[in-house]
Amino acid sequence: MNESLEIKPVTGTIRSHARPPGSKSITNRALVCAALADGVSTLTGALDSEDTRVMIDGLGRLGIEVESRDSGRVLVVHGAGGEIPALEADLFCGNSGTTIRFLTAMATLGHGSFRLDGVERMRQRPIGDLLTALGGLGANAASENGDKCPPVIVHANGLSGGTAKIRGDISSQYLSGVLMTAPCARSTVELVIEGTLVSQPYVRMTLEVMKSFGVHVETDKLQRFEIEAPQKYRACEYAIEPDASAAIYFWAAAAMCGGEVTVEGLSTSSLQGDVAFVDCLE
Repeated sequence: MNESLEIKPVTGTIRSHARPPGSKSITNRALVCAALADGVSTLTGALDSEDTRVMIDGLGRLGIEVESRDSGRVLVVHGAGGEIPALEADLFCGNSGTTIRFLTAMATLGHGSFRLDGVERMRQRPIGDLLTALGGLGANAASENGDKCPPVIVHANGLSGGTAKIRGDISSQYLSGVLMTAPCARSTVELVIEGTLVSQPYVRMTLEVMKSFGVHVETDKLQRFEIEAPQKYRACEYAIEPDASAAIYFWAAAAMCGGEVTVEGLSTSSLQGDVAFVDCLE
């Protein structure tokens, strides 16, 4: 990178179109649902990033093939029908919170031993609440060092089902990981939220991605979730939305400089809460 970058002020109004890269959050959720589906799914508009690469690598180590095409923008996922083909695996998740939390939950569906780790910073990121919730559903998952942080060891024998409680004031990734795994349990799963649920748009995103792959979740105002199990995810062709967080800069440019910027691939019905930025501008 150059030591300096010249910024030239805009001298007139803006009239442009933009399409940001795909949403990381949706890409990783779609990868999990497609991996658990029965059949081959094609994900278009995917994000090629470190977080999605470690997710794809992790799925591969679990025995689920993911083909990357068009520089990572198209992913072809050979779903395993709710099974984990590998009997053991060592998964490196980098510093991707979505990857280690989603794959920890997913690994409980297997029959064998799995270890999940990441960079040094990842070993400082808590995961104890997720392990507790999975334990309530019959899983054997624990922090290797006993500090409620990665590395995580999963001794898997399928997920029994039942009822688990999850705090509402922690990362929604814990809840999302359990939600996506729950349809593949041996019996119905009930998840009860303790306190007020934060990051509700991300939980709604998870439910909508699951719905696109054929799984329905009953919920009472996002405070209680009932997932009938076993259910089968259905393979499909799934279009991933552009990243709404990145789109904010383009919308802001039009608001500040005058003119018009159209962000393609997003609408008011987007799965991402950040599209509400246009309401703020209005």
